[in-house]
Amino acid sequence: MLFAPEFPTDPTRRRPLRRAVVGTALLATTASAAVFGLATSAGAAENVWDRVAACESGGNWSINTGNGYYGGLQFSYSTWKGFGGQRYATTANRATKAQQILIAQEVLKVQGPGAWPTCSVRAGLTRANGLAVPVSRDTTRTVFPLTVDGQKGPNTRRGLETWVGGSVDASWSREDVRKLQYKVGSSPDGSLGPKTTKALQAKVGAEQDGSWGPKTTAALQRYLNRIFD
Repeated sequence: MLFAPEFPTDPTRRRPLRRAVVGTALLATTASAAVFGLATSAGAAENVWDRVAACESGGNWSINTGNGYYGGLQFSYSTWKGFGGQRYATTANRATKAQQILIAQEVLKVQGPGAWPTCSVRAGLTRANGLAVPVSRDTTRTVFPLTVDGQKGPNTRRGLETWVGGSVDASWSREDVRKLQYKVGSSPDGSLGPKTTKALQAKVGAEQDGSWGPKTTAALQRYLNRIFD
C-alpha cells in the first residue's frame, strides 16, 4: 500500500514487515479480555469501528499498555499527531471514543483499511463502511479539565467513561459500570452499589462511606483531572 509522505509512519517492531501505522491486537486471549472485563466478539460490537477496536485492544478505548500504541484503535503517537488527533488529546487513549473514530476516518481516507492489516480483515472494514459511521459532534469535544463542582453532569460522566474505556456517551450502561468495577477492583456485577462506591472512593481519595454524593464526585473530578493532565 502507499503512504502519503506528509504523514509519519511507525512500523511496529513486533512485526518488522508491517507497513501500517496502527498497532496490532493487544488482548489476544480470553484471559486477557477477562482482566479488563471487555467483550471481544464481533457480534457484540455496535459498528465496524467497534469491531476493529475489539480486535486491536479488546474494545478498551482508553488503553495504554506502554508498547507505543494507544487507544481502542491502537494509534502510534506520530500517527495520532500527524492526522490531527492532538486537537483533542496528546495521545489517543486520552481522547474520547468519538474523537478516536474521527481520526481513524482520516487515516482510512489516506491509507485505507490496510492501516489495520489484520483487524480490518477480521472486522470487515472498508473505506465505504468506515467513513459511513456517523459520529456525534457533541461527543467529540474535549472533556478535560473537568469542572470540580460535585455534579455528575455529562462531562463528568464522559470523563469516567474515558477513564474506564467505556462508551463515552455520558450514559452509564451496565457494561460501563462493569468496566469501572474492574478499574477499581470491585466485583464486576454491573451494579453501582455501596461496595463499588467504596472501592471508587478509595481510588480517588474520598471518604469511604459507600454513599456516592457530591464530595465523592468532586474527588473523582479532581482525580480524573490529575491523570488526564
